[in-house]
Amino acid sequence: MKPIKLTMSAFGSYAGEQTIDFTELGADNLYLITGDTGAGKTTIFDAVSFALFGKASGDARSDYTMLRSDFAEDRAKTYVELDFLSGEKRYNIRRAIKNTGQDVALTLPDGTSLGGARTAAAKIEEIVGLDREQFAQIVMIAQNDFLRFLQSGTDDRLRILRRIFRTEALRQFQDRLKVLVKKEADKRAMILHDFERYDVDVYGRGSVFAQWETQIKEDTAGLTEIDGRIKEHDVNRQALAAVLAVAEELGRKFIDLAGFRAALSEHDARAGKIGEIKARALKGEVSLHKLKPLADEAQKRASAHDEARAALHSAKERETATKIELEDAVKALEAMQPVDDARDALSASKEERELAAERLAKATVLRNTRGDITARQNALEKEQAAFESLSAGFIASEETHRALEEAFLRSQAGILAGSLADGEPCPVCGSTDHPAPAKLSGGDVTEAQLKKAREAREKAQSAREQKASECGAISAEIGTLKKRFLTDIAELLPDAVWDDSEAELGALLSRVKSEAAETAARYESNEKKLSQLSAALEAAAARKAKAETASASAQTLAAERTANESAQSAARAAAEEAYDAALLEYGFTGDDDYKASLVTESDLSGMNRQVSEYVNKGEQLARDIARLESETSGMTPPDTKKTEEELKTANTEAKALSERRDEITARLTATAGALKELRAAASDFEKVEKTYAAVKQLADAANGKLDFETFAQTAYFERVIHAANLRLKLMSQNRYSLLRKTVGGDGRRRSGLELEVFDAYTGKARSSNSLSGGESFMASLSLALGLSDIVQQSAGGVRIDAMFIDEGFGSLDPEVLELAVRTLSDMAGANRLIGIISHVAELRERIDKQISVEKTTSGSRIRLVV
Repeated sequence: MKPIKLTMSAFGSYAGEQTIDFTELGADNLYLITGDTGAGKTTIFDAVSFALFGKASGDARSDYTMLRSDFAEDRAKTYVELDFLSGEKRYNIRRAIKNTGQDVALTLPDGTSLGGARTAAAKIEEIVGLDREQFAQIVMIAQNDFLRFLQSGTDDRLRILRRIFRTEALRQFQDRLKVLVKKEADKRAMILHDFERYDVDVYGRGSVFAQWETQIKEDTAGLTEIDGRIKEHDVNRQALAAVLAVAEELGRKFIDLAGFRAALSEHDARAGKIGEIKARALKGEVSLHKLKPLADEAQKRASAHDEARAALHSAKERETATKIELEDAVKALEAMQPVDDARDALSASKEERELAAERLAKATVLRNTRGDITARQNALEKEQAAFESLSAGFIASEETHRALEEAFLRSQAGILAGSLADGEPCPVCGSTDHPAPAKLSGGDVTEAQLKKAREAREKAQSAREQKASECGAISAEIGTLKKRFLTDIAELLPDAVWDDSEAELGALLSRVKSEAAETAARYESNEKKLSQLSAALEAAAARKAKAETASASAQTLAAERTANESAQSAARAAAEEAYDAALLEYGFTGDDDYKASLVTESDLSGMNRQVSEYVNKGEQLARDIARLESETSGMTPPDTKKTEEELKTANTEAKALSERRDEITARLTATAGALKELRAAASDFEKVEKTYAAVKQLADAANGKLDFETFAQTAYFERVIHAANLRLKLMSQNRYSLLRKTVGGDGRRRSGLELEVFDAYTGKARSSNSLSGGESFMASLSLALGLSDIVQQSAGGVRIDAMFIDEGFGSLDPEVLELAVRTLSDMAGANRLIGIISHVAELRERIDKQISVEKTTSGSRIRLVV
């Protein structure tokens, strides 16, 4: 890529449109970019990078919205347009900054135009052969960036070379190998874990498998034999169990017969007690169902009669009490004091309070009016002071105008005199003789100056008149307020002599407030007295009415309860008579005999149930005895001990055989399962072992101390160092050359990309960080140029026909500076364009072709020096 023409508009420090035609620099393609600090030299690099990749050359200006010029007018468009060659083909790209992003147009050699930032970016990378990071590293070497590459450690240099030579794929390959090794190792570990669970050595599994197979055959044969023996025992056990069951059944019948006979004897012994229960149940039933209703009714009527008598006594007492309360209420109402005097006193105090409140309101208005007068008088004093100041200003401006006007008229006379000629009449006096014409002075007044002074005078006059009007308005307002104040004070104190003092106004207001407070207190006291008298009268009347109502109600209640007591007495006598007759009828000796025989329904039910159960149980026992005597007729109780012992022995032997069978079955199942599982695991192990060994060997090699990526970068680095030394030896007059350090200083860190400098004067290698400033610049520049060469060789035939170097030459002595310029000039040749930004005066003398950037107050400008 070689730039042909660059146009910038409203970009960086350039307000307007600025164009650099690189073809005007001629055949010598080494040129210098010079100018003051901050003029915009580096902005040229930013513009080239922005046009191609949409970003500035340095990371400090990563936000493209920062690239718009602060000097540009609002309507000016911000864009960069670049014509460039790639090989023999010419391209044009125009990139503009908008609020919503970028607008890109790329024109190809055949005239085809491509739009869109993404499409243009892919095509530019294809044309140039580099991405933005590579371009910034090897084409646009920003200020001191190439020094970082010299002084970086292995890790930093690895990252730089990874980006430039695209070795990321090798690192990813290494990482994939690590993942694959772990995956295969995990598989292998899982299989080994299966063998460890059975305590089997995976490599000695054959002998173990053979032992397990023998065990399986033996256990299978053992199971067959035990199954036959268990079957024989089962037949014998069933026969013994049948015999024992018959004998046990007969034995149980003899035992049951004896038990039933004993139970019948106990049953018959309870006959007398059951007879007593039956008799008690009969009498209790009569008491509960025949007498209890009559006894309850008599008790109920007696309780009702007692309650009626108590209620009658209470009503008589209440009748007496209400009569006494009515007499007291009538006496209290007659003794009440009338309230007419209290009402008259309240009305009089109300009038006094309203008059005092009205006087207080008027006094408060007077106080406020007096405050308004004082405030307006203070404002008038300030406005009058302002008027005095404006008057002085007007006088000064009027004098200035008068002086300028006189000077202007004199200057007009001088101008007229300058046009007079001897023998020609004067346009003012007509004389043809001009012995002393007026002359112009160095301080003549222009008409514009006079006009400005006149406008200043008119403005000052207008301001003074306006302020005078404002003072008059405030003065009139004060007069109105004073007139109102005197009118109001005359209404409040018609006979007083008023001196308009603040003290007297305060005393008046205090006195009126005191009067208002006294009358208000008097009114409240009278109002309270009237309220208390009214409430007392109302309470006495209510008491009398309540007493009258209560007395009448008590008389009515006493009459009602007298009648009720008589009715309840008659009902009580009838109920008691019926109860006494029933006692005689059912043979009870009296109330105590009734109460002693009385039972509850639950007790009666329980006694009847005992009698019924006794009868039923006797009948059942008789039936069971008869049945068992029939079933055991002619038989004797059997002896089951011998049969039980034989059956017990048979069960013990059967249990032992069953346990032995379970033991062999469990061992057989476990051995067969383990054999099947480990045979499958062994097959998987053979496959995994082969894969794991191969992958691990490859991963160990790829991720060793010198991994694949570092190895590849080392090869690139060796080539960069070789190319760099071609320039460094020339610039250092064969003293210095760069070496790749083959042994790292710290065995725990990566090595392979560390640099040393061989000093031919001492015959020893030393750290590149030990170089002086000028020596470091030479080494760094050599590395940058060498890196540029190797990238071109490694980028598929990409040619870098332009290079931009920003500063760093100030640290070189004149001899080395000459060698550096000669080296760059040789590199430039006929086809490569190399631009240098520098403030070094010697470079301006050595490099004829220059792009001069001039800084102005309205933005920078570019001038070509060819």
